[in-house]
Amino acid sequence: MVGTNFRLRRQIFRSRWTDFLIQEDQSITENRIFNYLILEPIDQPPLKKKGALIIFHGLNEGSYGQILPWASSFIRQINLPVILFPLSFHVGRRSSLWNSKNQSRTAYQRFRIPGNNKVSLFNSRISERLSESPERYYLGGLQSYLDALDLVTQIHTGNHPLYEVGSKVHFLGYSAGGYMALILLLSQLNDFFSNSRAILFSSGAPLDGINPESIFIMDSLAARNLHAYLRNKSFLTNSFDAEQWKLFEKPTHWLEQILFKGNELENRMKLIHDRVLLVVNPKDKVISAAQSILNLAPAKTLHLDLGVHEFPFKTAEPLPDVYDRKKTETRVMLENIRNIHHIAPDYRAVFDKFIHKVSNFIVT
Repeated sequence: MVGTNFRLRRQIFRSRWTDFLIQEDQSITENRIFNYLILEPIDQPPLKKKGALIIFHGLNEGSYGQILPWASSFIRQINLPVILFPLSFHVGRRSSLWNSKNQSRTAYQRFRIPGNNKVSLFNSRISERLSESPERYYLGGLQSYLDALDLVTQIHTGNHPLYEVGSKVHFLGYSAGGYMALILLLSQLNDFFSNSRAILFSSGAPLDGINPESIFIMDSLAARNLHAYLRNKSFLTNSFDAEQWKLFEKPTHWLEQILFKGNELENRMKLIHDRVLLVVNPKDKVISAAQSILNLAPAKTLHLDLGVHEFPFKTAEPLPDVYDRKKTETRVMLENIRNIHHIAPDYRAVFDKFIHKVSNFIVT
C-alpha cells in the first residue's frame, strides 16, 4: 500500500510470552502471532534505517484508524519510519469473540446488570473480561512490555530486516499506551533506551486521576473492579516462579510507582525529565491533566485544547452515558466521529501544532 508520503509494510511478530496469562487466554492464536505496521518515508532509498518512532495506542483500541494520520504526519517531520505496535488483545490481537455479533450479545447481558452504566457494544467484551478477571490488565501489560522489548532488541541488534545495528527508538504512547512507553523508559534506562525520548499523550496520571468509565473504554462495573484490583495492589500478589519474576520485577515496580506516585518515580523523573514530553488536555475527563503533570514533574508539558479523550482530534461534544441508536445524542455522536481516520476541520490547527511540537522534541 502506498500513501502520499509513505509506504505501508506489515511485519509479522510472534510473542514468546503467553505462559503466565490466565489459562483461557494462553491459547488465543491471534494474540501470539500477529502483524504490526511500519510506515516508511517513500522517498528514502531501500537501505537499512537508523531509527524509529514506535506508537502505542490506547485501551480498548480496535483499529489504528485515528492514529494513522498521526503516523503519516510525523513521517513528514522526522523522516524516520513509524511503527504502530499493538498491545496484547488489542487491534489485530483479538479473537473472533470480539466480533460485532458477540459484542452486541454481551452488551445486552451487561446492560441488564443492576447499577452498571456506560455499557455499549464497543466496550462490552473488554468490560466482561476485566470484570471476570481484572488481573488481565496487569498480565496483558506484562506481555505487551516483553513483546515491545523483543521488538526493540531486534531493532537495536540489527536482527530486524529494516534496521542497522544500534538503531535508536523513540516512543509516543497515547492514553494506556503512554504508561507502557513510560514503564519501558523507566525500567530500561541504561540499556537500549539511554538516548530514547518518550511522548506521553493524555497519559501518566496516578490511579486517583484515572477514570476509564466510557462507552468506548469500559463500563462502570468493569471500571470499579479494575480500580479495586489496582487500589489494593493485588498485582503485587501474583504467583510467579523465580525466572518469571526476574522479567516482571522492573515493570511491576514502576507500575506501582506511577499509580501511587512513589518517591523513586520522583527521583527518576528528575534524571530523565528532559527526555519526556507530556501532551495534556485540560478538559480530559479520563486522564487528569493536572494530576499527570504533578505525577511526572518536572517533565516538559505541552498544553493543547483538544476534544474528548477518546477522540482528541474529532469532537468536544461529551459522549453519551447510554449508547442507544434511537436517541439523538447517540446519532449525533456517531456522526461526529465518522471517518475516524480524518482530522476534523475544527482541530486541524491544533493537530498541526501537536505534530510540529512533538516532532521538534524528537529530533532536538
